[in-house]
Amino acid sequence: MITWETDEKEVNLETILNAEKAWDVLFPIDFIECVTKYHGGEPSAEGFNVGKRECSFYHLLSFNQEKDYILNVYHDIKYQLVDGIYSFGDDISDNHVCFDYRSNSQRPIIVFIDHELAYKNSESGIFFVAHSFEEFINDLYEEE
Repeated sequence: MITWETDEKEVNLETILNAEKAWDVLFPIDFIECVTKYHGGEPSAEGFNVGKRECSFYHLLSFNQEKDYILNVYHDIKYQLVDGIYSFGDDISDNHVCFDYRSNSQRPIIVFIDHELAYKNSESGIFFVAHSFEEFINDLYEEE
């Protein structure tokens, strides 16, 4: 079971819904439940795989406008993204873990954006990670 470490106070639902409205998406319920308490948080198990590549999930983006605010981060990296992809977290190297709504507006898959590849060509930097936010979180493992 994943535990989270965060300095942030719980975020209210209205703040989360404002982000949904800004992007014209619906976040998965399990994501809303998680970020309500743990936005900006670091998981106890951070390892995940992108194909054969081992990666480390650094933290969830915040809904606090003062620090790693999810909408500001999107604004800063949107030139690396294609339409329908929105970051909710990152790794220590500034790569992003994102919702991909392109093929299903109700159930986004989780993708990894390699910022160095995406800088050259947005499509070439996108890699599948999980079928859902729940699967992504459940598949995180402790690195050795």
